[in-house]
Amino acid sequence: MFSTHGARIRDMTTRLRRIGKLVAVVLLLGLVAEAQTVSERQLIVIAPEAGDQRVAYTRDAVAFWNHTLSALGLGVRLGELELVVAPPGRRAIETFARFVSQRGGRIPKGASGPQPPAELSDLGGDVVVLLSGQPLLPFAWPLAGSPDYFVAIRAVQARRPSDSAVLRNVIAHELGHTLGLIHNRGGASLMCGPCSSLAAAASPDGWLPLTARDLDRLRRLHPSN
Repeated sequence: MFSTHGARIRDMTTRLRRIGKLVAVVLLLGLVAEAQTVSERQLIVIAPEAGDQRVAYTRDAVAFWNHTLSALGLGVRLGELELVVAPPGRRAIETFARFVSQRGGRIPKGASGPQPPAELSDLGGDVVVLLSGQPLLPFAWPLAGSPDYFVAIRAVQARRPSDSAVLRNVIAHELGHTLGLIHNRGGASLMCGPCSSLAAAASPDGWLPLTARDLDRLRRLHPSN
């Protein structure tokens, strides 16, 4: 009787172990499948110093986009920032940024346009964000090859009221272009263009809204795999 009872316990224990292994395999396959359906874009941020406040604004903007993309169930995310502080080739990159900012509306893009300096191309990544020391007009410029986009963000305007809120939305706006969004005309929206200072129109969490057109475009460009 006792031996039979012990055999039943051993048999039950063996079955539970097998079930546990099966559950672990199913969970692992689920994680692998999830990883395969979401592509991640590598972001490289060039900053004049590690403590530049725009680094935090950029992280905030990345978090905003990843939350939005996840809520929509889309197949793309922005990756963790790779911070590059005052690289040796920063002057050449700043010069290229000034050129694009001043002539962006009058020069072709991609392979037909001005080619980036080697100091920029050699960084790799999918998106390179320059936290510029210049009061330039911010932009997101498509390139041929790596990186796919070159983003430049103007210097902080210390005397401008609410400039931190404005810059956070400016950075999110430019990152929106790297995701394929285009300008909206009229109204207070994140992708407005041209825009005046719309920080006061931001939602309680500090972000300007996306329009239904923006969301539809994101769904078309980045469907879940």
